[in-house]
Amino acid sequence: MEIDQFSHPDSIWTYKGAGRAQKVSVWLPYLHEIKKEKKPFTYLASYNGGGVTLDLKKVDCIMIYGNAGNLPVAFLDDLGSRRIPLLIHRRNLANPYCFIPARRNDEKDMLSQQILCRENQIKRVYIARTLIRERIKNFSPLLPPQIYTLAKLQKMRTIEEVRAIEAQSTKLYWKQFYLACGHPEVSRRDTSQPINQALNACSVFFAGVLLRWVLLHRLAPTHGFLHEPSGYPALVYDLMEPVRCWMEDAVYNATTQTDDPERYTPYALKILKDRMEDTVYIPATHQRVRKKSVLHGLVLALRAYLAGDMRRLMLPTVGKKQAGRPPKVSYRLPGGQ
Repeated sequence: MEIDQFSHPDSIWTYKGAGRAQKVSVWLPYLHEIKKEKKPFTYLASYNGGGVTLDLKKVDCIMIYGNAGNLPVAFLDDLGSRRIPLLIHRRNLANPYCFIPARRNDEKDMLSQQILCRENQIKRVYIARTLIRERIKNFSPLLPPQIYTLAKLQKMRTIEEVRAIEAQSTKLYWKQFYLACGHPEVSRRDTSQPINQALNACSVFFAGVLLRWVLLHRLAPTHGFLHEPSGYPALVYDLMEPVRCWMEDAVYNATTQTDDPERYTPYALKILKDRMEDTVYIPATHQRVRKKSVLHGLVLALRAYLAGDMRRLMLPTVGKKQAGRPPKVSYRLPGGQ
């Protein structure tokens, strides 16, 4: 199975695995049919736009997007025997279907670790501070570096204090953001405004991607650290904080490309999706990856911290190559070089 044959403009996202086997994750848009080939664990998948031969010995995850054809039981059996998760996601469904192999006795119980960490005030506040720190750092260049705010944030010892710092900073940020977009009169709470609808659409797009990774790594999407309610995927919106600047930048660029506010949403989504293919450098792992891999990396970083593999929560933020010893992280981003 050649990696290059998975390049497709309609979102077949394929990542090389971080392990020695160099497995890949495959996204199939609008699946038509899956047929068994003569070779063991080999299937031919036809989708909207083409077809691909899947050698399950070289696959670590499969995601089907949109309406799917029939899935043979033998295919599901082979996925189970190879311990390959299958996710099916549709635009009109809030949550994807997840076919996840049963947990082995030697695998870590991540759900218990997540809940224990959430109930530990010190660790919970530490995670919340780390996420918000990256959010505030990304306010530049609209706001100058808020050194005082970041220093004050590090002293916060309750979730309420962290949220208060975040609220004060974002209030100033949104004022500058709407001014830069040419809509100084808009409030972020007014969902009837086209610019806010574009922001919300980008947020939903990211939420869908992050939710898949959260479920794949056996974390509970409703148990967040920064966001309090457990009736919605709070953890997904927690993990979105470090990359919200990507969505806002896409919306800003949409406002510069069209004078029709009703077109902000389609323009912003296209810009955002296109930029997910850009290559960026991640200092934490010393890798060059496509931006979309960072979304997976946010979940991998949190999982590593919750599992006790890292003493600090080292997020895969975008940066530049620097001299010196790299930080010690226990995860690698899929598709990295």
